Amino acid sequence: MEMLDVKRPEVFEKIFHEYYASLCYFANKFVQDEDMAKDIVQEVFVRFWESKGRFENRVALKSFLYSCVQNGALNYLDKLRVRENVGKQLGLSVEEAEDVFRFEVEADVFEEIFVAIEELPEECRRIFKMSYIEFLDIKTICERLGVAESTVKTQRQRAKKYLKERLQHLYLLSSLIFF
Repeated sequence: MEMLDVKRPEVFEKIFHEYYASLCYFANKFVQDEDMAKDIVQEVFVRFWESKGRFENRVALKSFLYSCVQNGALNYLDKLRVRENVGKQLGLSVEEAEDVFRFEVEADVFEEIFVAIEELPEECRRIFKMSYIEFLDIKTICERLGVAESTVKTQRQRAKKYLKERLQHLYLLSSLIFF
């Protein structure tokens, strides 16, 4: 049985980098505020580090993190009294449970996408992020990196090809859940 010991800083750091982006996405689905979502996730990781817990496996760890983020987001909404107004409609209804499940799946999909992007070779990853995450045009990327336009286009194509192959299993899943 795989026992995860987060008392070791290198294990904690790996977990942080693996889950941070998808947990922020998940939190933002509740609070609709990216900065607050980041604050909630950071607070969860602070408490997680302070607890220095041990988990039987990655499933238990992931469940713990998502539950903590969900609770943090709901606590935030409580403080804003938004939950009080919306709570009458939600009341842990079936619709809310389905929304939470959908948010978790969406966060998992984004987590896998972020992991796949990080697997790209360094120059390819940098150009992909500049182009598709920062939304910079080819000319700006060329100027910032001091590379030819053909290099940017080639690296973008390589990244897209790799990601399409690496993430092909997500197409069916996302079409079943989101449409």
